[in-house]
Amino acid sequence: GHTSATDTRIWVKASAPAKLGVRVGQQPDLSDGRVVSGPALTVASACMGQVTVSGLQPAQRYFYCVVLDGRPAMLAPYPSFITAPPAGTPGRVRFAFISCVGYHHYDAAAGWADMVRTNFDLVLLLGDNHYGNSPLPAKQRAAYYDQRRTAGYREVTGRVPAYAVWDDHDYGPDNSDGTLKGKDLALQSFKEHWANPAYGEPDNPGVYFKFTRGDVDFFLLDVRYYRSPNKSTNLATKTMLGAAQLAWLKRELAASRAPIKVLASGSEFQSYGTEDSWRSFQRERDELFGFIEEHRIPGVLLVSGDRHFTAAYQVKGRWLEVTSGPLGSSFADSKPTPEMFYHAGRGRFYCIYDLDTRGQPPAVTLEVYRVGDGLIHRRAFTWGEVTGQTKIPPLTTPTRTDGARPTTAQPKP
Repeated sequence: GHTSATDTRIWVKASAPAKLGVRVGQQPDLSDGRVVSGPALTVASACMGQVTVSGLQPAQRYFYCVVLDGRPAMLAPYPSFITAPPAGTPGRVRFAFISCVGYHHYDAAAGWADMVRTNFDLVLLLGDNHYGNSPLPAKQRAAYYDQRRTAGYREVTGRVPAYAVWDDHDYGPDNSDGTLKGKDLALQSFKEHWANPAYGEPDNPGVYFKFTRGDVDFFLLDVRYYRSPNKSTNLATKTMLGAAQLAWLKRELAASRAPIKVLASGSEFQSYGTEDSWRSFQRERDELFGFIEEHRIPGVLLVSGDRHFTAAYQVKGRWLEVTSGPLGSSFADSKPTPEMFYHAGRGRFYCIYDLDTRGQPPAVTLEVYRVGDGLIHRRAFTWGEVTGQTKIPPLTTPTRTDGARPTTAQPKP
């Protein structure tokens, strides 16, 4: 889970009730290890729990072993992780981002196995992290367990921090929104399974949060808990985020001094997406974009999931967005749109952003990986492309209708 320069969170599920602890040290055999006590894992929590290990040093490798009822529950060689550099320190951050893992654990097994062999510092899971399609705890837990039994998943998340938000299928049924009955149950299940730094705000529950890695700030959004129905026609109050979350996001963006800010959403920001995307919430989306421009907040990168292809856009000719998917779900092609400048639809994919803030301006590089093939696309963006001062030519020149919502012409065969 969340790992800062001085602490980390470790999520554990046991097969029976036990007292949880973690032994952690810098020697591979844990001969210098200390035991950090955690909670009692009980039947009420399905024998799940988290331990926060504090007192760590920045940018150091630590080995660890789960301890249950005072006895080691793992065998050597022990897994390890590296703490983050001090907050605000310029450097290089490589983060992976994925979505859409599929209905069964084996759907994404090859994807996770590929990621084991790829170098990155942390991973963002941007929704459809399982396909339980129900807020009920029993179905949520069964779907989470099915995904987490994959060896590659355990290997990746055992060594790098994993941060998650949900989309529709791991929140409730397809295209679920804030009217979902039982959404509080879905939220409780989410909090049971993810060791995020926060879950909304004390007075506004949800799965949104912010964290910092070096001098890159990450803002992960909850696009389901407060979402109006996609077909709602009350444009004055129609919302994706809800008033409190939107106010939080504006406040945190304005306060950020990071040269790069990553804004992550389960739904696409692009103007030509599906009905179940920010396309149906353009008033709120454009209000957010206007706030960023008005306050001259630089270096904002958009990442998203949900779609069963991988693509890159320059939204409104200004904002770079990369949609990553699917890792395990069925894949699909997409028609070119006026904002799209890269597309990969045949196969399963994950993406990595390589961000280097040691120079002026920062260096921003996108890597696209196809499962089984490795790296298939690498693009270094200019800072002008990041800020929207330099326009990126789209893949084609589709037409636009006169309607309120943009559409594209059918590509010629």
